[in-house]
Amino acid sequence: MMALSDYKDLVATVATIVTIIQFLSGTDICRKIIKQSSTGNISGFPFIGGVFCASTWLTYGLLLGDVSISVTNTVGLLLQASYLFIYVKYCILPVSWHATRRQMLLFFSAIFIVQYYVFFSGTNAEVIKYHVGLMCCAASIIFCASPLISLKDVFHTQSTEMLPFPLIFATFVMAGLWWLYGIIIQNNFVQYPNMIGCILAGLQLLLFIVYPSKGKGELMGEARIM
Repeated sequence: MMALSDYKDLVATVATIVTIIQFLSGTDICRKIIKQSSTGNISGFPFIGGVFCASTWLTYGLLLGDVSISVTNTVGLLLQASYLFIYVKYCILPVSWHATRRQMLLFFSAIFIVQYYVFFSGTNAEVIKYHVGLMCCAASIIFCASPLISLKDVFHTQSTEMLPFPLIFATFVMAGLWWLYGIIIQNNFVQYPNMIGCILAGLQLLLFIVYPSKGKGELMGEARIM
């Protein structure tokens, strides 16, 4: 542990950089939305969930007095809020807008409740840290596991084409670094959810080895042409 603690600042810096790079992945989606002047069938849930996750981790980082966690999630919150603003601006389909509005009401209410609990409830500081830490754990696991929704399609088409490899790989590296950082600072709420996230992302990366990026039908069609 003493040897690892010597690398605390290095691990924190690299983890912060990788996490911010991962946050920037939303720019591609927003560029597509702006180009077509509509959100189309793109869900706003990742952006809404991103605002909630970054906000919760920022609060926890401030409670801990941890600069790395606070800075990373300040940047993340600003980016996710920007993505959500663009999404709402171009969300013109009634069904998508109604779903987005319900999700925003739910998650923004949760953010308000968390902030009220932290700053105005008068609860013991250690108890607050524990409860906010639990919420951060749940948010991180859900975020890392979100691509698993596509597993059914992957197995059905025997293709990983619909899986975002750069995002999954960045999640694997990011979660691994924060897992190591959690071990260094001896914080279970940082350590364990990122350990689970790293394992989940690693399992998803294995799918790229098992299945090609093109579906079985596409490969057979290309073979006939050749």
